[in-house]
Amino acid sequence: MRQGLGEGFGSFHPGGGRLGWEGAARPGRSPGPHPHPGPPPSRGREPVGVPARFGPNTMGSVYYWVAALVGLCLVSCTALQHQPSSPSSFPLVGTLSAAERAQVIRSRTTGLQTLTAVLAVSYTVGKQRGTFDMIVNYAAPGSVRFTALKDMLLSTQVLFDLLFTGESYHLLMRDDKGEQIAQGTVTQFAQTYSTFRTFFLVGEAFFLPGFDGEGQPPRFNAAGTRLTTRLRSGVRARWLSRPDTLEITQACLTWQTEEETVPLRLRYEDYRHVDAYYIPYRVTVRDRRLSFTAQSVVKSVEINAPLAPGAFDVTP
Repeated sequence: MRQGLGEGFGSFHPGGGRLGWEGAARPGRSPGPHPHPGPPPSRGREPVGVPARFGPNTMGSVYYWVAALVGLCLVSCTALQHQPSSPSSFPLVGTLSAAERAQVIRSRTTGLQTLTAVLAVSYTVGKQRGTFDMIVNYAAPGSVRFTALKDMLLSTQVLFDLLFTGESYHLLMRDDKGEQIAQGTVTQFAQTYSTFRTFFLVGEAFFLPGFDGEGQPPRFNAAGTRLTTRLRSGVRARWLSRPDTLEITQACLTWQTEEETVPLRLRYEDYRHVDAYYIPYRVTVRDRRLSFTAQSVVKSVEINAPLAPGAFDVTP
């Protein structure tokens, strides 16, 4: 099996840039998706493109954190456990039947047509730490673009630009060997590029915990706190929710192939009410066996706002 873009992984230089992980997320709607001093090389509501050339100081050794991302696909899905209760942004639901609980979850995860968000992403693997920006553009049903950026001394550089449109993908990345481009079907992508497949496997579930990609109502357990759905990628998702509000706090995702079972754990925190939706502003992915943790904080988000006409164009 191919190893993806590049086979050697250098060390990602941690720190630097503007993005400190401990910066607080801004509540509510943001004035726009791009908090950079200059326009970032991404396509959202502002029609700007990913530059065809990169400066010589681009993070060519970005593969260290990409290698760490593999940890997302190796974490063991042990039993989900409730954490001590904290104040919730969600309203109390009272006593509901299984069908009524399913309807509550569906009302929170359906009807979203577009989303533009900027995330501050932080990771730790062993003693290594690093941060980068992530710009996400999404349009239902299944077009999504992830553009990872890193602030340098005088400019903002692209680490990678990953585009999914329907059953196709397009990946642009810069490493020590220069600019590399790959494209094909999403099935090929998930099987070939294990270092990036987490973006495809999780999909809408980054922002919509409890989402079902097949349009089916979630299936609850007898206690009404654990539910199961199927994501658009085919991943089986098990969710843990609070009994009083049905706020989803954890997820265990499982992707089954002919060769392996890929588990993935997520934790959702700090929900904010944005338009008609509750968006988790802090998402954590952890693999204790590899001493790996990845966290993201929403810096800005807009829902159901028009995207630029070229938001999902393939970068020349």
